[in-house]
Amino acid sequence: MNIINKKLLIFLMTIMFCQFQLINLKAADTTIIDDEELPAIDPFAGSVGSTNQVIETDNSQINLNSGLLNNMRLVGTVIGENKNIAIFSAPDGGTFKYEEYEAITETTTLLEIFNDFVIVQDGENNIFEVYMNNIIKPSEG
Repeated sequence: MNIINKKLLIFLMTIMFCQFQLINLKAADTTIIDDEELPAIDPFAGSVGSTNQVIETDNSQINLNSGLLNNMRLVGTVIGENKNIAIFSAPDGGTFKYEEYEAITETTTLLEIFNDFVIVQDGENNIFEVYMNNIIKPSEG
């Protein structure tokens, strides 16, 4: 009987030792996951390094960084039966929605909304096409 008790005791000690080893592995894995850092870049920013854009028209040069859209960029459009909505993103991460014929800034008005671009008009009645890849170009008609 003494040999059976010793074998049982050794078997139970082996099982307990294995459980402690597995618990230590799980604890070590969680510290590795917690130490990982998140990326410091905005995944929605696109590949444009700077939003300072300059458009050359026939007679003048327009700096679009602060004037036309107030540093905002087009990130989405919603086309519905009754109304269309354009969604703009500010540099600080805030989002704003505008409908057709609504003022974006003091001098810029949103005229039309399409699937992948919008048409805006500035204070001097110049009309521009604003695309989702942060390209702004004068409208041809």
